[in-house]
Amino acid sequence: MPFVTVEYSDRLAETFDRRAFASEVHTTAPAIIDAPTTAFKSRFRRIEEAYFGEGDDDLDVVFIQLSILTGRTQQAREQLSETVLDIARKHVTAPQGRRLHLTVEVREMERASYRFDKD
Repeated sequence: MPFVTVEYSDRLAETFDRRAFASEVHTTAPAIIDAPTTAFKSRFRRIEEAYFGEGDDDLDVVFIQLSILTGRTQQAREQLSETVLDIARKHVTAPQGRRLHLTVEVREMERASYRFDKD
């Protein structure tokens, strides 16, 4: 925890350096929210099929969601969102002739109900 979940258009598989993205998030974001680097966990899911707007056929997307425990300030959450968006811009590009939309959402998980089992 924090969890980074990234969904991305299938067409971006060749232009999205996922390892570099995760590595930079894991080394940059901890200082923003006072979390250890070792706690960050990222996973990626390809979007094989999607429908956008009125059927825009030239659009590829990356949806990034960060789940963090409650207790961070609004300013820290906003800075985390902006930082991760900047990192994504560096590591993904749209294929020739296509548009790219990037989104970042920071969600809070309640500390009182969050549990994990570590082996």
